[in-house]
Amino acid sequence: MAEQPAVLTDEEVETLRHAGRAWAVGPVSRADPSVSAVAPDLDLVERRGRPGRQYVRVHRSEQEGFERVTTGWLTATRRTTQPATGFGQFRRRIRTALLGPPLATRQLVHERLTKVKALAVLSSDALSSVAYATEQILLVFAGAGLLVTAQGQHFDVWIMAAIAFLIFAVVLSYRQTIKAYPKGGGSYIVAKDNLGPLAGLIAASALMTDYVLTVAVSVSSGISYLVGPFPSLVPLTVPLCVIAIALICVGNLRGIRESGTIFAAPTYLFIGAVMAMLAMSAIKILSGGCAHGACAAAAGPEYTPPVLQPLQTVGLLLILQAFASGCSALTGIEAISDGVPAFKPPEWRNARRTLVIMGSLLGTMFIGITLVVHVTGIHVDDPSNPHYQVLLGKVAKMAFGNGSVGYFAVSFTTFLILILAANTAFSDFPRLFFFLSRDDYAPHQFKRLGERLAFSNGILVLAGLAVVLVVVFKGNVSLLIPLYAIGVFIAFTMSQSGMVVRWLRRREPGWRVAMPFNLLGACLTAIVFVVEAVSKFRDGAYIVLIIIPCFVALFFAIHRHYREVSQQIAPEIPTSPARMNPVCIVPIADMNNVALQSLAFARTVSDKVIAVHVCDDEHHIARLRAMWEVWGNHVPLEIIESPYRSFVRPLLAYIDAVDRQRDDDTLVIVLPELVATRWWHQFLHNQSALRLKALLLFRPGTVVVNVPYHLRRHQHVRRHLREDLDAI
Repeated sequence: MAEQPAVLTDEEVETLRHAGRAWAVGPVSRADPSVSAVAPDLDLVERRGRPGRQYVRVHRSEQEGFERVTTGWLTATRRTTQPATGFGQFRRRIRTALLGPPLATRQLVHERLTKVKALAVLSSDALSSVAYATEQILLVFAGAGLLVTAQGQHFDVWIMAAIAFLIFAVVLSYRQTIKAYPKGGGSYIVAKDNLGPLAGLIAASALMTDYVLTVAVSVSSGISYLVGPFPSLVPLTVPLCVIAIALICVGNLRGIRESGTIFAAPTYLFIGAVMAMLAMSAIKILSGGCAHGACAAAAGPEYTPPVLQPLQTVGLLLILQAFASGCSALTGIEAISDGVPAFKPPEWRNARRTLVIMGSLLGTMFIGITLVVHVTGIHVDDPSNPHYQVLLGKVAKMAFGNGSVGYFAVSFTTFLILILAANTAFSDFPRLFFFLSRDDYAPHQFKRLGERLAFSNGILVLAGLAVVLVVVFKGNVSLLIPLYAIGVFIAFTMSQSGMVVRWLRRREPGWRVAMPFNLLGACLTAIVFVVEAVSKFRDGAYIVLIIIPCFVALFFAIHRHYREVSQQIAPEIPTSPARMNPVCIVPIADMNNVALQSLAFARTVSDKVIAVHVCDDEHHIARLRAMWEVWGNHVPLEIIESPYRSFVRPLLAYIDAVDRQRDDDTLVIVLPELVATRWWHQFLHNQSALRLKALLLFRPGTVVVNVPYHLRRHQHVRRHLREDLDAI
């Protein structure tokens, strides 16, 4: 079919000829001294005014929002991070109100924790475990119908003593670990350094699952305390859990020091309430107020748990199962060794002292509660009973009296500490991922500090995973508990074993005294892990045992990718300017300002510029060819007629064909892109440039340059930019 001649208006012809004359001048030489130089340090001196009345105007870098450190070194001030649009400023105000203003990196040293705040931030998980550890021991005996027998033969006391000794051994071990790893030495680092990367990743995966479960279990337990007296709130359990997780997440996003300030009071109130309860209980016991079962009666009515597996005698397996359940008191002990970098200097000394204080408080409260329950004869209730009361609440009722201020103080602070026990996970989960990403086992985004000098990405990921667990399990603690605590004992075993290997390998001073504690701790925590895994396997523990290997495989895959990236030394394009031979291809949709500015830019990059137009409309092709001739045909125009109405694929095929012609050329695809005024205007355009960029991203050896054309002019557009086509 013969091509129909295109008719152009006089205005179009004059505009194109004007633009063509501007092109005929050619690009300005970069060596031309008349061209104004760019001041990289932003210190610019301008001479202005008429001859004889000239003056000098000096622009300093501070006027642009930068502080000059030295030649070639600028520091961006907070002004440079402020959004320019009204909506962006509104978002910034909301973000500042929630999280606080951004903090400079140099303020990181001021975000460190004192021992008082660190105890609240890093010990809430461990200290909160006394609220349920004793109860978990007695529930095992009650489920076998041997609660009275076990208490009568003091099995609960012997188990308490074994757990207390294990707490002592683990605390002592981590105290040595902190000194050996003063920059942070959790289970991951200790196992990786002494047992190898596989052991380290197993420990990290176990800890990661445990941290997520800690948030889900702690928040669900706390909300169950809240909705217990108010049955009408039971249907809102899941939304309340999600709100609680969101609030803790926001508190931690404000920075570790500020989160310590926020969460310190509930932790210390809980410690004070429990200590006062134990003191009142001791006074009652020593004064004879608990004779003839008076204290057990004062604790309230009993709702005996059902006997699930009746036994005749207390056997070794039952004792081990009770011991493993009571070892939930150890969850969270590792947090301080992971968080050593968060302490004020000297970090490792302050961390060790805080660990000893935490271990002492944990052991005292756990032993005290267990002994009070044993002496007074208070029994546990059936958790499924509508009138169920937690064991700690029954002890508080016995000590202070039903409806007393002390009783409500213990109940309320227990609710708070169970909720805030999740804060320990929010402190250590992001730091664990920082160590993993530092070693190339996790995405590098987890190394980045947020605006408040917290590892924001790790905090958000933990909150998201915990919300998923709460929603899937509907905030039911009994469904989450079987998954809980298994991961932490894997990590304990790896850490203790790693320290044993370290002592044997290095034989540092005092190793003969220290190693037996680590060896004993490794054996005991390994036994607890096996018993937990076997006894809770059918209840869902198998899920954790499946998830951990999956995470290990994922970490190895990430590490393999980063290793391949570091070993990728062959460049795709020349690294020497002398060898660079660029060929620019400019896809255009029409002969307009968008295309002209892209062609002008491409011409400054290379003398070899090809304009390409893909179209299926013969009339549009004829019109474009006519406009091109009037403009002056300054660069070759290649028309690709696409009868199948495909734009991207034929263009990619043409790029491939050009690339095959010369191996020593570097293809530069210059993409004109129209930027709309409003976000919803984007839906009114076909976004061909965006789709083409996405496909070219995976094409090796191809440089893609985007030339945007904004429909609305912003303040940053150059003051001297002329609006006519000469500027193009």
